[in-house]
Amino acid sequence: MTQLPMEPQASVVREIISRVAQGQGIQPIIRELEGRGVRAPRGGPRWSWSVVHDIVRNPAYIGKATADEEERVAWAPLVPESLFFDAQRSLGGSDGPPGTYPALSLLLCAVGSGYGMAAGCLQLVT
Repeated sequence: MTQLPMEPQASVVREIISRVAQGQGIQPIIRELEGRGVRAPRGGPRWSWSVVHDIVRNPAYIGKATADEEERVAWAPLVPESLFFDAQRSLGGSDGPPGTYPALSLLLCAVGSGYGMAAGCLQLVT
């Protein structure tokens, strides 16, 4: 199974990662998203720092999954690895691939058993 991007959520993820890679801080990004009326992943009007941070750190957006997900699903990348790692450096992360993150799949589509996500950015296809 492969997860494919779902718009408009995927474009918001791309925008967030791109802006962080350009050196913009998380709080100004939050203010701008809320000012435009962009809904947060769970559908509310308010974005939190941790949600934006976890989006930027989420390796699913370059097509990587955590070790326990690797056998079940493949992720279609939303952003190029170079942009993703630029964003990691901008946040003070390492130059290499990130490890496993507890908030992996914040914006991933919940399809099938074992995918308990409420809002989706990626759609499951077979």
